[in-house]
Amino acid sequence: MLRTRLSTLFGSLRTVLMVQVALPVLMVLALMLIVGQNLISQFIEERMQRDLQLITRAIHLPVSQALKKNDIEQIESSLASVFGMTEVYGAYLFDADGRRLVSFGVVNPTRRQATEALELTLDGEFAQYERIKGRKVYSFFLPLFDLAGQPSGLLQVTRKRSDIDKSLAELRYWAWGGFAVVSLLILGILALTHQRAIGHPLERLLRTMQRIEAGEKYHRASQQGPAEVKKLAAGLNEMLDAIAQAEKRENAQRQARAQMAEKLRQTETLAALGQLSAGVAHELGAPLSVVDGRANRLLRRARDQQDRRELEDIRHQVARMTSIIKQLLFYGRSSRAPKRMLDVDMLVKRARRLLSEEGRQHIELISGSAAQIEGDALSIEQALINLLRNACQACPDGKVILGWEADQGARKLILYVEDAGSGIDPALRPQIFEPFVTTKIPGEGSGLGLAIVQRVMREHQGSAQVKDSSLGGARFELVFPLPRAQSVEST
Repeated sequence: MLRTRLSTLFGSLRTVLMVQVALPVLMVLALMLIVGQNLISQFIEERMQRDLQLITRAIHLPVSQALKKNDIEQIESSLASVFGMTEVYGAYLFDADGRRLVSFGVVNPTRRQATEALELTLDGEFAQYERIKGRKVYSFFLPLFDLAGQPSGLLQVTRKRSDIDKSLAELRYWAWGGFAVVSLLILGILALTHQRAIGHPLERLLRTMQRIEAGEKYHRASQQGPAEVKKLAAGLNEMLDAIAQAEKRENAQRQARAQMAEKLRQTETLAALGQLSAGVAHELGAPLSVVDGRANRLLRRARDQQDRRELEDIRHQVARMTSIIKQLLFYGRSSRAPKRMLDVDMLVKRARRLLSEEGRQHIELISGSAAQIEGDALSIEQALINLLRNACQACPDGKVILGWEADQGARKLILYVEDAGSGIDPALRPQIFEPFVTTKIPGEGSGLGLAIVQRVMREHQGSAQVKDSSLGGARFELVFPLPRAQSVEST
């Protein structure tokens, strides 16, 4: 955990900015400060040395004249005057033999030091750092000459080296103190500007990615902040859009593959049923015709009512078997009729009229707005008839509604059949359009009526749905796409 925290700390953009930008700048400033400090220190030291030299030259003439007159009092007065001008440590006067004549100071130079200094002044004035009884001082020496031009003495004025060092130390203290303050200001300003210019925009990007990770796939980053951050946000949004488009394409391809697999399964089922239906129709068609013909002949000759009822039952069952065979043939055979523009009102009324001819008189028609669909009239009529028959069988004495609704915005038309029966169990609805699935008792339904409806809707690029009806029963909907063309064929 410590390693992770250290990695996060030293790997952050702020730390990198401090180390790679602020630190080099501060190092350059520190180097410039050191160079400047050395130059200033040298200048201050030279100025303090010049001050001492000027003071020494200022008393040189009166001391020289007083020495010629052997006026010790005047010499002492002149030497004492230097202590009021600046921080002078000591003032000394030596004769030509190196003997100290007058001295002012805490410590005095030795005779040997004075003799050595006299020898050096033969070439003129000079200055040097030296130790006087363990104390380091800066001394300036001026030779004194008599009227004959011969050395008559030596004037020495000293200043403690510690005074110079103290001034230089104060200079360094204030210089490095100012550098520390400036460094803190630079780091603070850099941290603040980094947080405002880079930190906040990057935090917004991070929150955006967290929201997307949490499931908000269509959330996008706001393009705010510096130009580089805006480009980063725009690139992130483009990447997210590309991912979303790729997912949409993948989903579309997956759905297309599923639809193709379903169509292939339906095609295989239809082919198998077609072969089965053809074989059944061929094998059973002729025997059933013979049975129906013989039963009809016997029915005409029968005198007993019981015999007539039994013969009629035989003919009824033969007719039912014939109907099942026809449904098998219809389900297994795809419609090859060309599709034309059909008027919905005429299509619905014809289906209702055909059911009325079968004795279904309680079908209520609810007409919608004028609309047209493209399709095969016979197939659509067969689908409507199957739905109406099921509805009438579900509520023989109840209410059945046939109607349609057009949705121009969604470009679809809905034909619907509602009844007041017992409805469809929700658990059975996903399989209700499968072949041989029925809610009727055995012997009353083949289970092919709704399968035919589903097949017809697939041939017309539509769909069949079942819902609850406001009448209390079931509501079957046939959803057709609305065509662009508007030419109408009379049905």
